Amino acid sequence: MKNDVKTPPVAQYDVCVTKIESLNKHTFEIELLAPEGTILHYKSGQYLKLELDVNNDGKPLWLSYTISSRLDADKPNKVSLIIQVASDFSGKVVDCLFAANANNQSVKIMLAMGKAFLQTNLEQPHLFVAAGSGISKIKCITEEILHRNPDANINIYWSNRHNDDFFLLEQFHSWAAAHKNLNFTTILESVQSDWTGRTGFLYEVIQQDHTDLNETQAYLCGSPKMVYGTIDQLNALGLQERNCYSDVFEFSPRAEKLEA
Repeated sequence: MKNDVKTPPVAQYDVCVTKIESLNKHTFEIELLAPEGTILHYKSGQYLKLELDVNNDGKPLWLSYTISSRLDADKPNKVSLIIQVASDFSGKVVDCLFAANANNQSVKIMLAMGKAFLQTNLEQPHLFVAAGSGISKIKCITEEILHRNPDANINIYWSNRHNDDFFLLEQFHSWAAAHKNLNFTTILESVQSDWTGRTGFLYEVIQQDHTDLNETQAYLCGSPKMVYGTIDQLNALGLQERNCYSDVFEFSPRAEKLEA
C-alpha cells in the first residue's frame, strides 16, 4: 500500500548558507549546513520549509522547497536546494540567501515533509517525469536509487520551454553513460531554431519510446495539469495511478476525489 513507509518526525534546525552556485542564468543551487554532529533526517523526494524575511518587514515566511540532494552518510548535516528565479518574489528569496551567506547569518529550516518520496521496489522499472524545476526531486531520487541499485531501470524525461532553461546536464548525461539501464531525455515544448532534440508534450515523447508501462513506477514533478494529464494519457500504455507518486496528489487532489 502507498505511503506506509515510516517517516521521521518533522523537526526545526538552524543552518548556515554555506554555498550558492549559479546553475544557469536564473537557477541557483543552495547548500545549507547544520551544526557539526547534526543528522538531518529525510527521505529522498521529500521537501523542507525555509524561514526567510523575504519582504524585510519583520514577518518571516515559511517557504517550501524540494530537497535536491540525497542524505549523505559522510555529511548528514548538509542539505541542498535548487531555486529558480521566476518572479520578483523568488528573486527576493535568493537575495535573502545571498545576504545570509555574506553575513554568516543562520536561517531556520523545518524538515522533512511530503509523501512522494522514494518508496518503490527498485527491481521494477521507474519512469521519472519532470517539467522545469521539478527535476530537483528527480535528481535526489535518482542519486538514491543509483546508490542502492546501480543497475536499476530508470527512464528520465525532462521538459522545458527554452534550451537555456536546462541545468546540471553534465550530471545527468554522466549517469546515463555510466549506468546501462538509465536513459535521460530532454524535451522542449515546441520547435526552436537552436534545438535539435525532442519536442512535444511529455506524454507524447514517452509514448514514442514505450509500449508497456504496466509494471512501471512513476514519479511526476510539475503542475497539476501536467501531472494528471500525463498519467491519463499514459494509462493506455498500462500506467496505473496507484503506481504514481507526486506532491500534486497532496496539494491539488483530483476534483472527483474531493467530491467523494
